[in-house]
Amino acid sequence: MSDENKELSESEEDLNDSDVFPVDEKNHDNQWINELQLALERGCDLGTIRNIGKCRPLTDDLRLAVWKICLNINDVNEYAYSDSDVFDLPEQSIIREDVLRLVRASDINQDIATAKMSDIEAVITFYCKKYNESYEKGNGWIDILKPLITLQYKDRAELYALFASIRNRYIPRYCEADGMSYHLFRLLLLYHDPELCSFFDTRKISPDLYAHVWIRSLYAGSCSSSVLLALWDHYFQHADQFFAFFLALVLLMFAKEQVFEMANKEKNEIIEFLSKAPSNLTNDDLEDFCSLANHYASTTPQSFRKEFYSCLFDEIDQSISQKACSIYQALCLPVSVKELLQANQLGGTAGVRYFIVDCRPAEQYNSRHLYTAFHLDANLLLEDPKEFAGTVDALIATQKQSIETGSTAGGEHLCFMGSGNEEADKYVRMVVAHFLQRNTKYISLASGGYKALKDAVEDPSMITRGKKNKTPTTPPPPTTAVQDAFALGSAIKQNIAEKLPTINTQTASFINMISSAVKTKSVEVKDKVKDYIVHTSGNDSANPAPKHVNKQDKVDKLYRQTNASSVFSLDSDNEDESTSSSKPKDAHELVDMESYFLRSDMLYKYECEHIDEQNRRHPSLLLVSATDLYILRRLPEQKTMANLVSRHPLQTVTKITSKKTFPEIITFRYSTPEDEEEEEEQQQLQQKGKSKTKVKPRTKTSIDCDKVYLPDAGDATKNIKLLIMKLLNMFDNIDQPVST
Repeated sequence: MSDENKELSESEEDLNDSDVFPVDEKNHDNQWINELQLALERGCDLGTIRNIGKCRPLTDDLRLAVWKICLNINDVNEYAYSDSDVFDLPEQSIIREDVLRLVRASDINQDIATAKMSDIEAVITFYCKKYNESYEKGNGWIDILKPLITLQYKDRAELYALFASIRNRYIPRYCEADGMSYHLFRLLLLYHDPELCSFFDTRKISPDLYAHVWIRSLYAGSCSSSVLLALWDHYFQHADQFFAFFLALVLLMFAKEQVFEMANKEKNEIIEFLSKAPSNLTNDDLEDFCSLANHYASTTPQSFRKEFYSCLFDEIDQSISQKACSIYQALCLPVSVKELLQANQLGGTAGVRYFIVDCRPAEQYNSRHLYTAFHLDANLLLEDPKEFAGTVDALIATQKQSIETGSTAGGEHLCFMGSGNEEADKYVRMVVAHFLQRNTKYISLASGGYKALKDAVEDPSMITRGKKNKTPTTPPPPTTAVQDAFALGSAIKQNIAEKLPTINTQTASFINMISSAVKTKSVEVKDKVKDYIVHTSGNDSANPAPKHVNKQDKVDKLYRQTNASSVFSLDSDNEDESTSSSKPKDAHELVDMESYFLRSDMLYKYECEHIDEQNRRHPSLLLVSATDLYILRRLPEQKTMANLVSRHPLQTVTKITSKKTFPEIITFRYSTPEDEEEEEEQQQLQQKGKSKTKVKPRTKTSIDCDKVYLPDAGDATKNIKLLIMKLLNMFDNIDQPVST
């Protein structure tokens, strides 16, 4: 590792040279193929294939080997095949007819056609017997086998392993009429395009009517052979079991304009048009097709994956669980409170950015609420529709301004939250329906409501508690309520004048509505409305965001104290034993690893071992996106799920260290409010010419850090350093080497 660290400067010079000297594009394009072939010969895993292949179309000679690794197929696995020529299923004649039709339609040499037919029939028959399933015409199995028989598989066992792995891993269960899979897809469509979803609902065109062949065959029943092979190359390298739904969203977006033009056509004509949409794809379309699907995947709440994975893809749980039933009952896409809190803590720096709307009654909201939540009393929808409309206008204006100012509460995605009591939240569902009827995008509902959120909050400062008003010794004058109303109105006017420069007449009327409403509601409404934007702004002093110095600051050296080494140098780390993390490490979120791999902003993935506070090692992954650093701890009992044990913006990384005796153990340290305050104090003293004044020595405070054993530490620290420099615009300082 030390050699790699010493060569950091030379590596950076090579990168710059590539921008100056011309590159042979043909050799450059084929280089990754040679690299992938070499990796396959040496034996590699899915992560290596993804890093080299980057989900690009494969050559015919590499495809089978790559697919086997992506599908976790080896000589000894769970897809053990027992060959038999006994074809005695009740539906055997139907299977044989479909197999004959497939072989005749395929471009297969007639000399081997008979052998192929026998292989396909044997595979389907064995699968039916092993999993106790019945073959049905049009169930997608023949379509899945169509591209597989073009591969140079060695025997029936290998063909069966390919088929069984695709069928069990990527085809969701209950893909029948009105099945759960299609209800989930409708929720995703409603989230991203409520207008199109409303059109389909009005015409009674459910997803199972047009997407049936897409999902059950993984698009094999609709795409041409050449397009399908390239699509599956991308699909299996991506390894996202929900990716079929996002591809379907893209197909609908492509067809949306034509669908609306067919508004006066018959229902069956629209269904037929949609069903054939994948057949129009060409190889030139695939890059944009998959990129757009990745975009939809990254702009969708991720907690739905965890919520519905077991009922759609878990082979162990074959029963319809309560979660599965919730798909049928869901009004819109549900979001876990853990995901809301994580997005809140990060200030919207990664993933989906939420604007949380607390719909509980005013007295409950005033008692305590999430400090970034906007209040919209759901009861007003029926009790006072005019006031409700004004509040909605203020909500939209506040959301817009929060996004523009970089507020912690800012986000395009509206998440509504009730109390958590089903009976009490019936009006909340009506509010959600109101926004959906307005064709508002990105509408979701917080699972479990405020009750679940309160139990999940780890940082008490995230909850704003109502102030207890002392009982006055003398009755207040009769004009107090009126004075409070006018004071509140003035505060709102001032806030709107400063924070919301563009408002419409309806929003302006909201000022008077609040002024009159405050007479009958808790006086804490005044504090809530006056301070809402202040509490959620990016400069909130109560919740300061991690701040770094930049190259314009008047300090001697960036990120350095007197006689201190670079924060990015790998020095002797003697602080580990006396330093503890400032945040609790016992509560982790269960996440789908593949959902992180497929994110368009994810740049690096490193195998590592996360070292906890008891110095125990856990097999983990270190992921680095364009803006954040993640540590996912693998779960022995699950292949695709992991615990998210750490998630920090790269801008908060203040030091990267390693032990001299063991340079592969890396410690990442993150900034804390205490560090920032002391740093600002020292900078102010220096700027005032008081550098000789004795400054109070920095106290030893508990800081937030992560320690990992990282075999590829040199490459990882180099890449992370470059990303941090880029984020902070500190390339003037880029020549500082990372050395042991």
